[in-house]
Amino acid sequence: MRDRIFFPLAGVLVLLMVFLGLQPGIGRLPTGAVAGDGVNYDRIVIEGKYLNKVIAGGDARTRLLRTPERGYVLQVDAEAGALADTPELGPHFRLAPDIEVQFSGRRIRVTVRVRPTDDQGAMEAEANYSAGRAGESGWRKFGLQPGFADFTFEYDVPVAAGEQGVDYFAIRPVVPEKRRGILVERVVLERLP
Repeated sequence: MRDRIFFPLAGVLVLLMVFLGLQPGIGRLPTGAVAGDGVNYDRIVIEGKYLNKVIAGGDARTRLLRTPERGYVLQVDAEAGALADTPELGPHFRLAPDIEVQFSGRRIRVTVRVRPTDDQGAMEAEANYSAGRAGESGWRKFGLQPGFADFTFEYDVPVAAGEQGVDYFAIRPVVPEKRRGILVERVVLERLP
């Protein structure tokens, strides 16, 4: 085969191989622990497609929905009696070790933008920041409105002792009977001065 044919054909083949290697990752939603950007940890925002990083845990159900007016929202629903009291055994976001280190021994503010689902919507939701064995904020309950609203609480994160664990942020509907659900638009974790 002549060089004029071989080298362009080899170049096309290399480009095709690169494209095929990248294709499985194109359009994939992010998963895994929520991490910071390595520079600024004063405000960590979980929204849009990053809401897909939620872990359902236990018998709860989580789904990432795409809406025309709001983009991505996270639906969390569960049956009555299906949710454990431990935050990491229910719907939660795992926070990467870099966030754990930056929040250790600091006061943080957690803001959640949430509303009830249209069908079997919860009247209340609860949230919990857990630093694992070091302690947790406890379940903070708040009443919901028909539209999206922000709910905030502050928590003094305990100083991490010994080996690093994993911090969690859990959110779930309060389910007094049957099945109840919430829609989460955004979670903001702010490190306060």
